[in-house]
Amino acid sequence: MPGTRLYVGNLPKDRAVERNELEEAFDKFGRVIDIWVARQPPGFAFVTMDSEKDAEEAVKEMDGAKLAGERIKVEVSKGGEPRKGPRGGGGGRSRSRSRSRRGGGGGGRRRRRSPSYSDYSEDSRSRGRGRRRR
Repeated sequence: MPGTRLYVGNLPKDRAVERNELEEAFDKFGRVIDIWVARQPPGFAFVTMDSEKDAEEAVKEMDGAKLAGERIKVEVSKGGEPRKGPRGGGGGRSRSRSRSRRGGGGGGRRRRRSPSYSDYSEDSRSRGRGRRRR
């Protein structure tokens, strides 16, 4: 099993919290498998616990607790791995959805290709029409 990932928010924004600070805070609830700390911008992290039961206990005890001078928010993560989702298969589906809704993300690249493709197509068509007319 991959473990249960917890989102840890409201960490200090003036400095990144160190991994060992989070490990010390969370290892009392069970085995910590992984810790990822945001650096730019700081203010949140993900802690992966070995068991779901340990993760739930950590949420119960740590949500609202003070860490590094701030009252932190701890909850079971709703997303995938940080910065890896858009590259995987699931990201492909979300990109196709975002294209139809707002045209952002991967759609930006397509917009750059489209004018050259449409220019080429229009040139080909006009050339083709010109040849047919002669």
